[in-house]
Amino acid sequence: MNIRPSSNQATGRNAAVVSSHFSPAFISHMIAYAKLLRELGYAVTFVLDEEYLRFPVFAENGTPVLSKVAVPENFEIALFCNSAPHNPQFASRLKATGTTVLYVFHEPLSVWDWKSLSQEGWRQIVRYPFSAFFSARLLSRSAAIIVTSRMARSEYEANYAGFNRNVFELPLLFDDELEGQFAGPQAGKRTYFGFIGSASRGHGFDKFVEFAKYAIRNGSTIPFAVATRRDLSDLLRQDSEFSRYVAQGRIVLQHGRVLTNEEINQYFLDSFCIWNAYRRSTQSGVLPRSYMAGTPVLASRVGSFPEFVQEGTTGEFVNFDDTLSRFLDLAESIRELFSVYTTGCRKMFENVFCYKAHLERFARIVDASTRAPISTQVTADDRRKSVRSS
Repeated sequence: MNIRPSSNQATGRNAAVVSSHFSPAFISHMIAYAKLLRELGYAVTFVLDEEYLRFPVFAENGTPVLSKVAVPENFEIALFCNSAPHNPQFASRLKATGTTVLYVFHEPLSVWDWKSLSQEGWRQIVRYPFSAFFSARLLSRSAAIIVTSRMARSEYEANYAGFNRNVFELPLLFDDELEGQFAGPQAGKRTYFGFIGSASRGHGFDKFVEFAKYAIRNGSTIPFAVATRRDLSDLLRQDSEFSRYVAQGRIVLQHGRVLTNEEINQYFLDSFCIWNAYRRSTQSGVLPRSYMAGTPVLASRVGSFPEFVQEGTTGEFVNFDDTLSRFLDLAESIRELFSVYTTGCRKMFENVFCYKAHLERFARIVDASTRAPISTQVTADDRRKSVRSS
């Protein structure tokens, strides 16, 4: 198909990438979509919560404006990246001016799935119904919905298809932030078994701590690393063994603040394996970022992990009822065979998660959304082919 020219070849076409609720985990996805839109010939405006403005990457890739002030409404495309109370009203205003509204719906889970929500604790139980309510209101105002895995599509069709049936699949998209740094299998020191991201029960952080202590206690030479926004001061006070290993440097701990992309990426480059043994996940942003660094994962069979983890190639699977000795055996095996995994991880990232691999497919979604809806099966088939080809 014919793809529109990049932004330095076209003028007068405007698009918005919208996130009115601050969540640093979404920054890389927003930049990836902005770069797709620029490749299609759009000038990009980021409509943002004010906390995003301290990240210079937005000004480097478009024009950042605050969502709480008057926002220009001369956009052809507005892509909403996460749920926020202001979204439905803003989308209605945009739609009234002829803007095509797209919504990337990351977690189309049922509000009645108490068992799943309980894995994240009481905050998620309280928060998610409100998030789902504002998402549902946005769905009916959107020309098309983008979900990020087959699992997410299945959940969407079971729980939300009545609001909008024009749904497409695209993986979690990233720019290749490590393209210039990744130098093959030996890139980085590859020292740590890492836990990077939200240190929550849903992400199995308690199991990770249990595993790290078991490994150290049983003579493993693996050093562990934790990098999380969450403040773990209470854990350090309450768990003397964990605290002792942190003091000894056996567990490297960075916690209690938002890390920059550069800091996060360095932890991935310094790790030979990343923890993805979650109790609950629709899809994990940690996984594609790990693959970006050529780093395999130790994952559980929940959410979309079975779609994106290839045993012996990009990682290995564990079950939560496996013995800790099995966790350790797999970790030691991955460390020994790291050079085998890293090639598969980079290939998976480049073919599946890098935005550059999806320019034509995203162009089709835009075309289908700005004209009469077309079948979404093409994009679903394309995605399955890209996963198999990796």
